[in-house]
Amino acid sequence: MTPVQPATDGLSLLPYTEADEGDLTVGGELNKLASNVALGRNIAGVHWRSDGTESLKLGEQLAIGILLDQRACYNETFGGFSLTKFDGTVVTV
Repeated sequence: MTPVQPATDGLSLLPYTEADEGDLTVGGELNKLASNVALGRNIAGVHWRSDGTESLKLGEQLAIGILLDQRACYNETFGGFSLTKFDGTVVTV
């Protein structure tokens, strides 16, 4: 199965190409999932919009902390984890 993306008219699907903005990566998909969860909670009235925005930042800090802890557990030589934060900066843990 090949990935697709919506056309500009929103009525059809076009084949996804790597040159398009928003490459399909695990990090990109996890970011979309986190954003959708936060948005859903906002729409349901469970949280304010600012709570959802700040929860993404908090979750990001928590994930970086967990990766730092996990990195110390590897016996092998390991170059670290690299990820792009929501603000666009690249972090290597």
